[in-house]
Amino acid sequence: MKIAYVLDDLDAAGGIQAVTRAKAAALAAVPGNEVTLVTANDSRQTASSLPFGVKVVHLGINYYEDDWKGFLYVLKGILVRRRRHAKALRKVLDELRPDIVVSVGQSEKFMIPRLSRGKPWKTVREFHYSGTYRKDYARLQGGWRARAVAAVSDFYEFGLGRGTYDATVVLTGQDREENWKGRKGVHVIPNPCVWSPEKASSLDQPRVVAIGRLVPVKGFDLLIRAWEKVAAVHPDWELEIWGDGPEREPLGRLIREKGLEGKVLLRGATADVREKLLQSSMLVFSSLFEGFGMVLVEAMACGVPCVAFECPCGPRDVISPEKDGLLVPPGNTEELARAIIRLVEHPEERSRMGEAARRKAARYALDSVCSAWMDLFHELNTSATH
Repeated sequence: MKIAYVLDDLDAAGGIQAVTRAKAAALAAVPGNEVTLVTANDSRQTASSLPFGVKVVHLGINYYEDDWKGFLYVLKGILVRRRRHAKALRKVLDELRPDIVVSVGQSEKFMIPRLSRGKPWKTVREFHYSGTYRKDYARLQGGWRARAVAAVSDFYEFGLGRGTYDATVVLTGQDREENWKGRKGVHVIPNPCVWSPEKASSLDQPRVVAIGRLVPVKGFDLLIRAWEKVAAVHPDWELEIWGDGPEREPLGRLIREKGLEGKVLLRGATADVREKLLQSSMLVFSSLFEGFGMVLVEAMACGVPCVAFECPCGPRDVISPEKDGLLVPPGNTEELARAIIRLVEHPEERSRMGEAARRKAARYALDSVCSAWMDLFHELNTSATH
């Protein structure tokens, strides 16, 4: 089967790129598959590290390279480069003639349905966010402008059918049930956990971790407020927040205001998430909303129990409350603190939940997730022949 993934680039350090690289490598290892990654931007640095069997085509569009020069260059990136992108993408797809074209959901997402009319291949859109992500971000930003832009963008994509594909893949059952009701061809396939540690955390360190970019949606301010209550009864435990971003200074001020210096530590970005998880006894997930929450699965693979806000969408799909982690009402710092304290004070529960979490993580293994993708591809190809 010939599979073409289409995306902006591979070199970015984001989770979408990491997941795409991992899936491409795993699918290319399936006998009979040919996998091509079609990137708008030059991705030669990453392309050279991909395994044999994964082909990369660079379209040379290079979005954003001139954006720093001013607004007119930003406009050029949106208008001129998009036209060049569509023309180059049409040419490559016509030459490749794949069986399946997968949009990762970036610059190409509105091009592929138009370029695929009358073509023999089937199209799949990966949705790496929840179906309401625009509205969620607009609500977080506040103001009528943000809400208006979100409403217009959603109407363009869904109301006018600009993003119509043969199949759409979302990451959680909650997202499909709540946000895609009534739409046909919507499937649930989670992101894979691309590593499987040989050992699990000992869960005996007085350390809790949180991991993510320091941005408002991650809710780290709420976590710090909850930790004030944890530190009052367990001053020997520390919270490490791994990540960087624009909220670093405000979060640092909040830590000082609450007198939590030395107890809540902003550690910065890390290239070794696995090691930080293996050195911890708990992961706390304080996001206000998510598309999935990959770090939950990564923690579970390390045998680390998770305490999470039951935000849309992700935690409810990943965590089975009382079995392999704990869920608390979104934004409720009292309940969050209470759940953390419970696992701090009951190491036997941490151990039981950590073991169950590690077992559950197997369902997110790369082989298992890629098998689900192959089932979908075969289903689409079968429907094309009838």
